[in-house]
Amino acid sequence: MIENGTILIKRIHMTVLIIIVGMVFSHLFYASVQASETVEDASICHLLTPEQVNHLKLSNVFYTKLKNGLRIYILENHELPVFSLRLIFDVGAADEKKGESGYAHLFEHMMFKGSENVIDGGHFAAIKQVGGQVNASTDYDKTVYWSEAPINFLDRVLWLEAERLQNLKLNELSLENQKSAVLEEKLLRIDNVPYYKTASEFMISAWQGTDYDHLIIGTENEIKKASLSQVQAFFSQYYRPENAILVLVGDVNSVKAAQKIEQYFSPIKNSPTKRSLIKDSRIKETTVENILPDERKEGPILKGKSETHFDPLAPFPLYALGWHTPGLKNSDFYAVELLADILLNYEASRLKYKLKDEQALVFETIGFPLTFEQAGITAMGMVPHSYVNFAQIQALVRDELHQVQKMGVTETELCSAKKHRQLLILDKMSNNRELAELIGNGVLFFDNPRQALLALNAYQSVDNFQIKAVAQAYFNDDWLALEIIPDPGVRFIKWLMEILPRSLSQTIEQQFL
Repeated sequence: MIENGTILIKRIHMTVLIIIVGMVFSHLFYASVQASETVEDASICHLLTPEQVNHLKLSNVFYTKLKNGLRIYILENHELPVFSLRLIFDVGAADEKKGESGYAHLFEHMMFKGSENVIDGGHFAAIKQVGGQVNASTDYDKTVYWSEAPINFLDRVLWLEAERLQNLKLNELSLENQKSAVLEEKLLRIDNVPYYKTASEFMISAWQGTDYDHLIIGTENEIKKASLSQVQAFFSQYYRPENAILVLVGDVNSVKAAQKIEQYFSPIKNSPTKRSLIKDSRIKETTVENILPDERKEGPILKGKSETHFDPLAPFPLYALGWHTPGLKNSDFYAVELLADILLNYEASRLKYKLKDEQALVFETIGFPLTFEQAGITAMGMVPHSYVNFAQIQALVRDELHQVQKMGVTETELCSAKKHRQLLILDKMSNNRELAELIGNGVLFFDNPRQALLALNAYQSVDNFQIKAVAQAYFNDDWLALEIIPDPGVRFIKWLMEILPRSLSQTIEQQFL
């Protein structure tokens, strides 16, 4: 291969690497923007006035509840003749019994395998043939089925959702088929992806003793062992109207749409199977108001850890640092997110600037915060220069964190972070699908369809005292440190580059990376 071609391939490898780092902890990566405001007066940090907040679309959510317990939330949006429907079941990987990892995700697959009146794959076809979209997702806390289509096909989508909830076909053939599909998905998306498998296993090991101590997709052995009777029991326990939330956003009349939903869903009965207590491995929560151990809630205390792993698929070394951070309901959540933006997530964040631009220790850094109902991990991945070791990076990060713990952040940084987080929420209010997501998450986690409006104010109310407090409580030296090393050939090249003069190493790296 000619030299230019080799250089191109190396650059492609680096681009793929950076993308993979951002995907290591899946779809929960938060986008960042660079902020450059100069704050001279704290009053200009307010993005919206209280009156403007009260006039946002989420202020007008319609609610009703069917006799079978199905909760219905409808938001009218007449900008376009379309709708987005979101059916949320309060079950995720955190609800799985020991020995049944991956069942929530497996059942997401089973829901598309046909019912008494819909053939296998017919659900997808019936919506896509009218120009609509349909999909589903599973995480630790919930399973979500969503559809989008022109408004004149609302009845079709409602019927399809009610049909499979009432008449789903569960048989040995479809179960074995989907077990194979899930195992193939695991192979393609986790096991054979550089860094992903190693980083994921490290993450769940950091959550040992909690409900998050296993992969959402499950283990190969437990997926293979899933029996039809176990799957049927899972359906009976969790796929019941009283455990579901239906959110509809679009060009509808709320009252008439509610009548349609009642028409299709009211005949569905709850299974006599008693719904058991779920998510019982509660994590001890630390808050800035409640830091003493004897005041924490019952449950495991999460600690930091440091590990080095070899990844034969990795093309380059990768360093990652992370911190155990609180869940969605914790009172520190908003301050933690703002501090994570200032430290990790902005293009011009403190650690990114220090590591990449000022000290030239890394090629790139990417922040990837993960937050679920009970707990979170806020982390950053780094692609180091060949002449840099992990200890150097950790020393710089430690010094910067100590500075924040002592002095806090500047008003300009805090204001920029507040506006960034508020703009993310406002951006989600610009389309039906994400409006439905905001409503659904608000109901599921806070029993409030307008929770996103409260979040706007919650971000705004964070002050520098809280920033320093959460820095001390969470962003301390008790961190999660992961070093992923590539194959021996690459490690030898890295060692060789380390002993060369830095200027020569940088020249070689720029040429080939």
